Amino acid sequence: MGQLVTPFFGFEVGDGKIVSFWKDKWCGTTPFCKAFPSLFAIATSKEAWVNEVWTAEGERRGSWTPCFNRPFNDWEMEEVGRLLCCLDGKMVRVDEEDRVRWMESKNGIFSVKSLYRALQPVSLASFPSKIIWNSYVQPKISFFAWEASWGRVLTLDRLQKRGWALANRCFLCQTCGESIDHRLLHCERTREVWTLLLSFFGVSWVFPYSVKETLLG
Repeated sequence: MGQLVTPFFGFEVGDGKIVSFWKDKWCGTTPFCKAFPSLFAIATSKEAWVNEVWTAEGERRGSWTPCFNRPFNDWEMEEVGRLLCCLDGKMVRVDEEDRVRWMESKNGIFSVKSLYRALQPVSLASFPSKIIWNSYVQPKISFFAWEASWGRVLTLDRLQKRGWALANRCFLCQTCGESIDHRLLHCERTREVWTLLLSFFGVSWVFPYSVKETLLG
């Protein structure tokens, strides 16, 4: 049971003495080692605690100082910027202890109801199977739509999660990280194509958040 619920726990940082800077979930829902694999690969201390990466500069003031084995390459600077954005506003509070937080509820407190909801498989009723597996659609297109709906297409964000040390930047717009939802819906270049296509039919469309929501709509 412990292994089953462990992924749903994270930390609320106090003094930062028992929370791993890179390996624990304390800043968002993903550990930095998985969110920023390129930076984790060159981190000087992969086992550093949060308080070891914080330099105090007075009461409740300070700066984050993660150390790395070498200078950054140009293509790594975007990831550095995203890491700093995640850390912005976070601080170590030496007068408070670190606390375990339940990630599946807004107040951070465990409840059986939230655990049940977290363990529930995705409902088949909320999956656009009738649209994807349609006899009028070519099989290769159906398979791609299926992978896109489940987020299984090997975009750069997926490759990073598999441990590839590479920068995540959409090659079309060069401004945002690449994910399947970004590539197919939210990229500036993609939106231009959608807008042109829909204009032929006189349609104005508010883009859903994900490919799955688009197909369900």
